[in-house]
Amino acid sequence: MRDFIMVCASLALGATFAGCGDDGGSNAFNNDSASGGAQETGGTPTSGNDAASDADSAAASTAVASSTSTGRVDDSSGGDIKLDVGAPEGGLGPCGCELAYIWIANADEGTVSKVNVRTLEEEGRYITRPDGNGNPSRTSVNLAGDVAVANRHGGLTKIFAEQSDCLDTNGMPGIQTSSGPGDVLPWGVEECVAWHTEFPTTNQRPVAWIGGAVTPGTCDSMDQKVWTVSSENPGLGPGIGGAGGVRVSLVNGDTGVVEDEIIVPQEEFVGGNLGAYGGAVDAAGNLFFVHMGSVTLGPRLGRVEIDTMEYTTWALPGGVASYGITVDHFGNVWISSTLGSGAARFDPQTETWDTVGGFVSLGGLAEGPDNFMWIATSQGAVSVDIETLERGPTFIAQQGGESKGVSVDIDGYVWVVNQWAWKVDPATGLDVGSYNGLTGPYTYSDMTGYALGNVICPPEG
Repeated sequence: MRDFIMVCASLALGATFAGCGDDGGSNAFNNDSASGGAQETGGTPTSGNDAASDADSAAASTAVASSTSTGRVDDSSGGDIKLDVGAPEGGLGPCGCELAYIWIANADEGTVSKVNVRTLEEEGRYITRPDGNGNPSRTSVNLAGDVAVANRHGGLTKIFAEQSDCLDTNGMPGIQTSSGPGDVLPWGVEECVAWHTEFPTTNQRPVAWIGGAVTPGTCDSMDQKVWTVSSENPGLGPGIGGAGGVRVSLVNGDTGVVEDEIIVPQEEFVGGNLGAYGGAVDAAGNLFFVHMGSVTLGPRLGRVEIDTMEYTTWALPGGVASYGITVDHFGNVWISSTLGSGAARFDPQTETWDTVGGFVSLGGLAEGPDNFMWIATSQGAVSVDIETLERGPTFIAQQGGESKGVSVDIDGYVWVVNQWAWKVDPATGLDVGSYNGLTGPYTYSDMTGYALGNVICPPEG
């Protein structure tokens, strides 16, 4: 039996999904040299089977040209922790599918962990590249619950969430697949790896699924595709990631075959200096991606349209150095920032920016319940109203160092990942459980699939 329940009608790319959130559900790493993170070093699909301050927020709007409380549970044994608490209002995700997992990359180990958000148990751990040296970073979950993992050293890998989808290809009877952190199977033995596609790069971070179409009554999907961005040229100079621009690729979600691709030239978006740092899609499936900045261009936002593969780039406003990226249910792009402004909101229709001050972020961000954007900080995470930009609850982590990943689970809880994975009540900012069995976790992207559902099937209002 699949771990998902579908209550929404068929989802089609680019359509309007009025009423998809009528169930009352709530909306829903990588400072590469930061503490706890991996250091940077510098296709064809193959079968694998196959600090937060409470300061007031400051907002400023700029037009640009186109081109706290703590609550905790301790477990000295280092295992899973769970409290019997009530969920936030809601229960099903915005598209009705019960995506019950969060997928967190263990960068140094070259693996990704599948953690059940309700039981707080790690149910699988998987190598993400044939040689085990992928240094995985960003993860993206589709509307069927499957994950695509971008390896910073190159290569994109899809892993099935449900054993019933895995294929018996290794010559041994039955399905061989990981059962947890102490059971990582060799590449080629693990049968829940759907495919791996190599890319001619040593620098690959952004990964983002589009919605595709979901069969009514199930979470089985069709016509799913996944975006990824890599530096045009491999190598380390000038700047890590090589010279040139960036390669934006649209990959078939079933086969791993690259279906379309475009090079955004370095005059518009530099592939060096780590290149594209993260990506997120809007409801139409268009990809937005960010660059931390270069000497020639500074921090940059790019977009590639799925129907035409045409690109547009924008300069970021002063005081903003991009880090994480997401799209809210209004279609606005949000970027976390390492400079004086902790976050910025971009309206693609008016090409205007609003910035939020009072904190600094070296991590990701995600829209949670009640129109609040949750943004990672050095101490935990802060929340900001996506319309008014006023500050909301703050989460302060007691262990684990710099927060990197932020995501939202099926029940509306906010997950904040540092060296631990914290489950946070968005109404109070208190953690209600945690998991600390990860190995150098380093993910800040759509780790649960909730952000994708949030734009494809937005909440009412």
